Amino acid sequence: MKKNRIVPLLLLAALAVGLFPGGRALAAETTLTVGVRDDIVNFSYLNETTGKYYGLEIDLARELGKRLGREDVQFVTVTPATRRETLESGQVDCLIACYSITDARKEVFDFSEPYYHDDTVFMVQRSSLFTAPEDLAGMTVGVLAGSNAGELVTAAMEAIDPDKGVKLREGEDYQALSDDLERGAVDAVCMDGCIAQAYMNEDRLYLPGSLAAQYYGVATQKDSKLSGQVAKAIEDMLADGTVDALVDKWD
Repeated sequence: MKKNRIVPLLLLAALAVGLFPGGRALAAETTLTVGVRDDIVNFSYLNETTGKYYGLEIDLARELGKRLGREDVQFVTVTPATRRETLESGQVDCLIACYSITDARKEVFDFSEPYYHDDTVFMVQRSSLFTAPEDLAGMTVGVLAGSNAGELVTAAMEAIDPDKGVKLREGEDYQALSDDLERGAVDAVCMDGCIAQAYMNEDRLYLPGSLAAQYYGVATQKDSKLSGQVAKAIEDMLADGTVDALVDKWD
């Protein structure tokens, strides 16, 4: 009798802590773990006082979780430097982190249809007297470490003046870039427009034109079962106006 009782108890314990594959699958299918930013106002921002995330991408992640039938949505903070590794290693199920869809990234991950469109811009101090991107040839431009802004700026400046090019200064976060611009450590900063607006003030301006168009999508592991489910859910949210409503809410 004791032996017959021990086996079921061990089995239940193993399932509870996820030692059996079925236990892991059960846990994975009840929670959606999403990699998000914590420093982008109106998109994905962590209030350190409340410990809660707020923004368009947070609401999008919660709605995605509902449509996938997940009981809970958990958030993991990522940065441009850690996004790829965090998803590749399986620490998160997907990324909703102002992650632009590019050909290079599509070779590594699957992406949903874009839920937001933006443009990469240059922001400068009015006192600099810069009036066009051409004025930045040979100058120092601040870009976020781990983002694709550096590549975009380098290519643009080399096309304008290959002899002068451009100097890049990487910042660890957007506030650091803004501070560098304020104190003159850089001549301009380059970031997506939706992010730049949080650091715009009366002493600054955008240089005319767009450096590149950016399309944010939900990234999932390549050829995973979740990829198709996420793609379908985002398509439905685009079709039924949910995405537009969320954009309007946080715009």
